[in-house]
Amino acid sequence: MFGVYLLVLALSAAIALGATLAAWLATTRCQATALFAVRGPHERPRWGGAVIFLSFACTPFVASMISADAAGFFRPRSGEFAGFLAAAMLIFLVGLFDDLRIATWQQKVAVEVAAAVAVYAAGYRMDRIGFPWGPEVDLRWAGFGVTVLWVLFFTNALNLIDGRDGLATGVGALAAVTLAAIGASAHHPAVALLLVALAGAQLAFLPFNLPPASLYIGDSGALLLGFVLGSLSVRATTGATSAVFIAVTAVALAYPLLDAALAAVRRVLDGRHPFLGDQDHIHHRLEEAGFGPRGILLVTWGLSGLFSAGALLLHYVDWFVSEALVLLAVAGLVTFVLTRLGYIASLWNSRAVVAVRMRVSVPDGASTASPSPTTATTAPADGDS
Repeated sequence: MFGVYLLVLALSAAIALGATLAAWLATTRCQATALFAVRGPHERPRWGGAVIFLSFACTPFVASMISADAAGFFRPRSGEFAGFLAAAMLIFLVGLFDDLRIATWQQKVAVEVAAAVAVYAAGYRMDRIGFPWGPEVDLRWAGFGVTVLWVLFFTNALNLIDGRDGLATGVGALAAVTLAAIGASAHHPAVALLLVALAGAQLAFLPFNLPPASLYIGDSGALLLGFVLGSLSVRATTGATSAVFIAVTAVALAYPLLDAALAAVRRVLDGRHPFLGDQDHIHHRLEEAGFGPRGILLVTWGLSGLFSAGALLLHYVDWFVSEALVLLAVAGLVTFVLTRLGYIASLWNSRAVVAVRMRVSVPDGASTASPSPTTATTAPADGDS
């Protein structure tokens, strides 16, 4: 059984490496051409996502031709995989369009929702949710909305952390390997093999994406990674009762989940649109703290590795006390990160929180006049820095 996973990993890495070398050679030799040049004041990478998509899409078919075990896992689900692949192609194409022309957030969300609905129709759904302890929750009709929002969230979460060379690729590879191990243990070998294929593609591309990167995954790659991880995580952590063990999935994907949740919360609290970008992600704070490009990778990969270990413990150790300790440790790690990077202070001094604090602190009968100009102008600036 383990051999088929190694085969898929090797095939995926080989396909991705061949495509990466071709893209790298074309980029270095043909930079002046319209096909491979970058545009605008910021680098707009194009073909890293194509490498990952090509490897992910081709590996199951190539593996099925070579290995009877792989064929036994993939062929019964070939129709389901074709539907999933079509949805993934939608995500890849909207990301590629964004790399080339810069899509609006409305355009991206519309395509992402359509792809998430297709994933739900293909059977990747969260109709029941299980927790480390307590009864399972039947979502009934709400399962559709929860699934779509889950996939939509993680599709964009990986894109949000893709702000420095090698960051999203390394975090994505760690998450894919973790979820593959969980999926294999939970008797979902086809899903595990797909996650291994995704990991192999990222690992082959990663040497070209390390700082200073010679190739980039772009929005086409980052959105694709988030979409595939978010979708397959639903099936990988589904137990025998068809319940998705949400805590395991959330911990395995905790780094992109934390960064994306922070981005949405801080923007809303400062009165800004949650879908409009800023320069205040975790990697930006690490940079401000003095970490260089490789130092940022070591910290973020280290955090992702700790979260992956926590997810594996939650999955394999079936004991209330140990599960509670793991969740407490994860919560402690998150609190440490938020405190050390100054996010708790930033959120406390955000526009909305300051407004609430001022209202609460005004004594009965006192004036409820608007805050002074100094307070009104400086509070939002703290969240924007």
